[in-house]
Amino acid sequence: MTGTEAPATHDARGTGTGRPPGRPRDERASSAIADAARRQLDALGYANVSMESVATEAGVARATIYRRYRDKADLITAAIAAGSGAHRTHAPSLDPRADLVAYLDAFDRRFAEGCLGVLGTLIGAREDPGALGLHRQRVVGPRLAYVRSLLEQAQRLGQLRDDADLDLAVQMLAGSVFTRRVAGTAAGPAWAERSVDTVWKGMGPDR
Repeated sequence: MTGTEAPATHDARGTGTGRPPGRPRDERASSAIADAARRQLDALGYANVSMESVATEAGVARATIYRRYRDKADLITAAIAAGSGAHRTHAPSLDPRADLVAYLDAFDRRFAEGCLGVLGTLIGAREDPGALGLHRQRVVGPRLAYVRSLLEQAQRLGQLRDDADLDLAVQMLAGSVFTRRVAGTAAGPAWAERSVDTVWKGMGPDR
């Protein structure tokens, strides 16, 4: 690790818990760092992003980044997690099917390619075995939990059977994004709606 200052201790969201009291953190700098990290991830891929390149684009010193993040995996996973707020919705959905279609479509357009690149790199990053776990905790887990929460709401509304296998449904819906991305298949018309319809028809109440 480079930098002139020791990093703070971080919780699961990348928030420094060991930072001594003092001057409030500059949120403009924090936002600039996260924006630069996400842009470089999209443009360059995970392997080509560095703490130095992010600092340069964000217009901050490297030490500013290291006060917030201990390494690149910490920075990138926190930036990705902060970039998608859909899973932070707390109010029950009034139309879980429509919300699920919208979420799948938005995830595919904005994040799927970057997530594949990050996952591929982290799986092979044997020098940092904890990085993949961090990505699963911050990014994968909350998004899958959000998808499951919509399916649970659909159950409560009687749109899906009480005995429907929701975990399998989550895997099928995620697979509809990643399998197509890995295969290089273009999205057809209303693909997200068709993916959700497949789950609804298979797990809907018996008529």
